[in-house]
Amino acid sequence: MKPKYTPMMMQYLEIKEEYPDTIVMFRLGDFYEMFFDDAKTASHELDLTLTGRDAGAKERVPMCGVPHHAVDAYIQRLIDKGYKVAIVEQLEDPSQAQGIVKRGVIQIITPGTIMENKTSTANNFIAAVGVFDFHYALAFADLTTGEMMVETIEKKMSLLENELLSQGVREVVVSGRDQSDQLKQLAEVNHMMISLFDHEDKSHANDRRFKEITDFKQIKIASLLLNYLEETQKRSIDYIQPIREIRKDHYLEMDIYTKNSLELTQTIRAKEKYGSLLWLLDHTQSAMGSRLLKQWIDKPLTDRSEIEKRLDIVSIFNDNFIERESIKEMLKEVYDIERLAARVAYGNVNARDLIWIGKSLKIVPELKYQLQALDQPLTNELAERLIDLSHLTNLVERAFVETPPISVKEGGMFRQGFNAQLDEYLDARQNGKQWILDFEASEKQKTGIKNLRVGYNKVFGYYIEVTRSYLNQITDDMHYTRKQSLANAERFITPELKEMEAKILNAEDKIVNIEYALFQEVRNHIKEEVHLIQDVARTIAMIDVYIALAHLSSQNAYVRPEFNDEHVLEIVDGRHAVIEEVMKKEKYVENDIHMDGNTSLLMITGPNMGGKSTYMRQVALCVIMAQIGCFVPARQAKMPIFDRLFTRIGASDDLISGQSTFMVEMLEANHALREATENSLIIFDEIGRGTATFDGMAIAQAMVEYIVKKIHCKTLFSTHYHELTLLDQSLPGIQNVHASVTEKDHEIVFMYKIRDGRANKSYGINVARLASLPEEVLNRAEVILEALEENNIETTLTSEETKIEPASPKVSEAELYLSKMDPLNMSPMEALSTLMELKKMVEGRS
Repeated sequence: MKPKYTPMMMQYLEIKEEYPDTIVMFRLGDFYEMFFDDAKTASHELDLTLTGRDAGAKERVPMCGVPHHAVDAYIQRLIDKGYKVAIVEQLEDPSQAQGIVKRGVIQIITPGTIMENKTSTANNFIAAVGVFDFHYALAFADLTTGEMMVETIEKKMSLLENELLSQGVREVVVSGRDQSDQLKQLAEVNHMMISLFDHEDKSHANDRRFKEITDFKQIKIASLLLNYLEETQKRSIDYIQPIREIRKDHYLEMDIYTKNSLELTQTIRAKEKYGSLLWLLDHTQSAMGSRLLKQWIDKPLTDRSEIEKRLDIVSIFNDNFIERESIKEMLKEVYDIERLAARVAYGNVNARDLIWIGKSLKIVPELKYQLQALDQPLTNELAERLIDLSHLTNLVERAFVETPPISVKEGGMFRQGFNAQLDEYLDARQNGKQWILDFEASEKQKTGIKNLRVGYNKVFGYYIEVTRSYLNQITDDMHYTRKQSLANAERFITPELKEMEAKILNAEDKIVNIEYALFQEVRNHIKEEVHLIQDVARTIAMIDVYIALAHLSSQNAYVRPEFNDEHVLEIVDGRHAVIEEVMKKEKYVENDIHMDGNTSLLMITGPNMGGKSTYMRQVALCVIMAQIGCFVPARQAKMPIFDRLFTRIGASDDLISGQSTFMVEMLEANHALREATENSLIIFDEIGRGTATFDGMAIAQAMVEYIVKKIHCKTLFSTHYHELTLLDQSLPGIQNVHASVTEKDHEIVFMYKIRDGRANKSYGINVARLASLPEEVLNRAEVILEALEENNIETTLTSEETKIEPASPKVSEAELYLSKMDPLNMSPMEALSTLMELKKMVEGRS
């Protein structure tokens, strides 16, 4: 027999039954309460005290709660831990309710739909996936900005994973029939939430947002996602911008592993923005600009005319320092109006948000003027896209005080003079407060009690407080009525005081109600023009990115890249943009690359730590920077436009999938060999090193031959297999270069200079000597190496008879630090940081 609960608890249970997989936060007065298993989960995850509540049954119901004013922080913590949260609000004033207060779910918050994270400037995309015969259809939306995109990809789980990871998706919506174990595993491994949703009854095919979308698969999956968002948010989300199709042939394709290995938006180890390409380029002044720049880096262009257009605009700003700096200063006044506009339309905006929108839009006329003053067609085009919304700025400035309260239901938002009715009640309240001050002074004089005071609290209203030592001076003819006793005082009321209290409180209530109604009117005026605000926001974001790229290009003496159709890749005095920035105080060694139209593969040899990986990465970064429309770190740069970029750099195990370093290496190489075209760029760093020497060399040579004979794309191929450098004699299209060093008395100095020709040796023992290996080990290694080079295998496999003295137990701090390093797995940034740390240690010791 089921327990019999109170009506309120039955109300909760009916709602919970609709949302079994969701933590229900149930509004009771000033708290959001959770019950039963939800309470147990929340108390554990949020470190809340688990209590109980009498709910009509024999046993108390488990309960915990959070104050309503702090609920956003608790919701964020639950979302970060992978939970969904349903917010249940009181739908009527409890004081006017007949019986139990009406309550209902006003919003379901999930990892992909959270709106309240104001500190992050990054996108928060939610995705929907549709499964068709030969394709996946994907839709992405960001509720916080109103952006939405669709794309169709080949039906491969690896491609699906790549797209979801590239967009930073935390939640995937899928219909029940499209759910699969593979998709569940993909989501689980990558910490994404799967949300099943089958309500496809509402079609959006005729929606204005779908005007550019014609593929039925894309329409279907976009409709599914919009339906899910409206179902969970319990409101219309018509502020979503026109849907944009992601077309593969418009962008330089890079898988997530390539993006990670090149550290485009975050570093490999620390997962931080500092040290990434985004960190270097991001001189934007607004959150919108920063987001757009990240999107450009994620998807460089392949349309030459579009790239050249971007470069033309960067050139204009690069050549006009005064105008550039003036615009840059203006952009510092811009808030994240893309997100603020979304909040206006969504309905969770406050007066401060509206003030920020007004302040941001205020710069538009001057920004427009500065762009037109450049007198260039491209900047005039940008100026035309800036719509003057001064009427909204004026409305906000007339309406609100400089610093209104965060809450919109407490009054105090509006200026005097904005609304005549509000002014009447504001005057009444002000006069009432003055009356209270005059009344206090009068009572002090009448009673002779100098420390008498008139105070107020929400329980008793206005009162007269008299300390106990003066109570004998209160007489009956004063008409004081005792209301509350304190330890050291008594509180009284009088008929006159209570009458004025009613007038003041009535004015307070009226002010709050009128201000809230006025706030809704102002918000709705702005809401009517949200789409125009979004257009302005997108244009400002573009201007911000152009200014940032021009500023960096000018500051660091970058050069405009030149594109060609002859497959010539030539960079003179090229630098690794990020490392150069980190090494500001030190001289960076520049390097060239010369690959004419007949050269497919650059064979790079030389010692570890000689600069091979950095050299290859800098070429890749120059290509990416050029194709997003940025100048590049070089004295001259000529290149074709690449359609795809593949990298295999560094060793890594895929422990979750149970794949070894070598297996991961082969899978990534396979992806490049199968997907690359003659217009692609491949970067392979020491392919084959994860297996036996002869196996590795055979695989590496076979790949080189396949690339040169079959694909004919530009390839940078570093190797320690010196035998491969002879392939240039039999395979046209191969060019040898090497990382140069100087050697004296077994000591080597890295020159970090890439020169023509093959390396004579690998210098592995010399590098080991730099790592301070025991001298006995180094001497023995030299004997073994000499024997190997003479093919005397038997000698090398025979143990040395001579006694080896134990090495000195004393190890320096630098040696210990170096012994923990793994050079093969280091990015250039990490290697540089390690060298600088070692330098400090050695200098400190000396």
